[in-house]
Amino acid sequence: MKGSVEHFSVGTKRVAVYLPEQAASQRVPAIYLNLAKEENWEGFLPALAREMGRRICPALLIVVEPTDWDFDFSPWPAPPLRPGQPPFPGGADARIRLMEEKVKPAVDARYPTLPEPENTGIFGYSLGGLAALYALYTSQAFGMAGCLSGSLWYEGFVDFLRARQAPAGARIYLSLGRKEERSRNPYLSRIGACYQEAHELLRRQLGEERVRLVMHDGGHATEVDRRMLAGLMALLGEMRAAPGDCS
Repeated sequence: MKGSVEHFSVGTKRVAVYLPEQAASQRVPAIYLNLAKEENWEGFLPALAREMGRRICPALLIVVEPTDWDFDFSPWPAPPLRPGQPPFPGGADARIRLMEEKVKPAVDARYPTLPEPENTGIFGYSLGGLAALYALYTSQAFGMAGCLSGSLWYEGFVDFLRARQAPAGARIYLSLGRKEERSRNPYLSRIGACYQEAHELLRRQLGEERVRLVMHDGGHATEVDRRMLAGLMALLGEMRAAPGDCS
């Protein structure tokens, strides 16, 4: 799939957008990716979009530059993962408000998106995956979430899910490596149980057809790009586009 990567700024935040060739003639879904600042956006976005375009409806892929990984993707203050590290500061709410109130309106104004929540997704890996699932609950902008090896061990997060109803009509893709729960770290070793409970909670609330859990071989950092593609394909492949869109 041909296309281009474009950049613009919202305040001090740099935004990278992969614009598929099809967007010149039709409106497309928009997927926001929680990626680290140091990742090669210009290489990653076209490669991911190219694979998507072979089999599913094309989509805009958007990355909003994070200020600090731990701040931007932690939902509330929490103890550190390891002794000697600083605690998690809990700045995700500020980033979500920025995306909902400033970035998404700017993207929808600049590009031919399908702006409705059911056509807007947020995906992430590790702490970025946790933040993607959190954003689905705390913002009305998103109707899809991909949580890949998400940090569901995060202090209080499963309790957060238990206390809330998943947004009606949401579609959620969960992905975890089978080796991840073998960690000696007392937080990380809980990840398997946390994922299973989250899956059961979401499945009961949304229905089996709207929640998918995929267990992959390997550990936390195994084939992240391939797993991101699998999640995007699973959700976008089920999207019901309007007549004339993504045809």
